[in-house]
Amino acid sequence: MTSKPVARINSIAVSGPALLCLLLGTLAFGQPQSTSPLENTSWQLIEMRGSSGLVQRPDNPENYLLRFRLENRSAITADCNEAGATWNHEGETLTLTRLVTTRKLCEAPSLFNFYIMNLQNTRRLRLEEDRLVLITDNDMAELIFEPYVFRPTF
Repeated sequence: MTSKPVARINSIAVSGPALLCLLLGTLAFGQPQSTSPLENTSWQLIEMRGSSGLVQRPDNPENYLLRFRLENRSAITADCNEAGATWNHEGETLTLTRLVTTRKLCEAPSLFNFYIMNLQNTRRLRLEEDRLVLITDNDMAELIFEPYVFRPTF
């Protein structure tokens, strides 16, 4: 009589991980997959253009990164700070919401404030051949990015 409960416990323990994988697989396939070409891409800022004609270029573009991750999460490098946001892309519309950032004081000349402010106000985008252009809601600025590829320097 005592062997039967032990056998049932062992049976559940063995099939538990398989059942969990099956359940998670079913849930994953049931979720809508992102169709945005931005998903899993990384970009480095090469230029910010203001409507007044002001053009700002970072000394080190790799210090101004925008990475579009899975599940509409983004990872942002803004000079000496790190940030994150939720992104949504449909057609020509792009919004970054729930933006949070560290607030270290970066050494001059830093584009941190302009970069974060313009990212937060982004409403549209243009995908060009090897460029991503983000446009703010009031057309006051364009942020121009190139693809970013990590190259270790050892």
